[in-house]
Amino acid sequence: MKSTIAGIIAFGLVALLSPAQAAVIFSDNFNSYAAQLNWVPPANWSAPGPGAVDLIGETTTITTFDFYPGNGGYVDLDGSNGVAGTLQTLMSFAAGSYTLSFDLGGNARGDVAKTTVITLGNFTTSIMLASSDPYALRSFTFTTTGGNLIFSDLAGGDGNIGNILDNVTLSTAVPETSTWAMMLIGFAGLGFAVRRSRRKVSMA
Repeated sequence: MKSTIAGIIAFGLVALLSPAQAAVIFSDNFNSYAAQLNWVPPANWSAPGPGAVDLIGETTTITTFDFYPGNGGYVDLDGSNGVAGTLQTLMSFAAGSYTLSFDLGGNARGDVAKTTVITLGNFTTSIMLASSDPYALRSFTFTTTGGNLIFSDLAGGDGNIGNILDNVTLSTAVPETSTWAMMLIGFAGLGFAVRRSRRKVSMA
């Protein structure tokens, strides 16, 4: 019994002290596509209407409307048809816990502040950026019912000018250290309870 409890504790300590690894299940930096206004994605994404998105920046074909130089290709979430756009993954993700990271920058063209809405199942959040707000990393960890990952700009200002999206990565969420610690305490408590129960039976 002592060896069993010791094994449980040792396992818990290894889990607690080992570096946890998140598995990347989707990633796109938009660098492998050809630039296109009112972009029709050839892979990974769809851009359902009536709005549109533009693929701009330094792409495989040309450099066009490069508002954030040195960052390759990226997506203007308000395309060139005058209606705020939507970008949606072709892949549908299962219910579970995820970490989503992406770069998002302001429209960089002096238009009004724009709001980007991010949705995956019952998870949704929105980010409002002024035109001059920098291209920066955003990250969210959440639990969701699952579905497609969607980025969309809300209408406002010039319908041909939107926030800039890049480097989208979705990973399975890694349990926090406090979660591992609670599991360790639970295992230890279970082992202690079993030991006490067996001791009472032997005494009887």
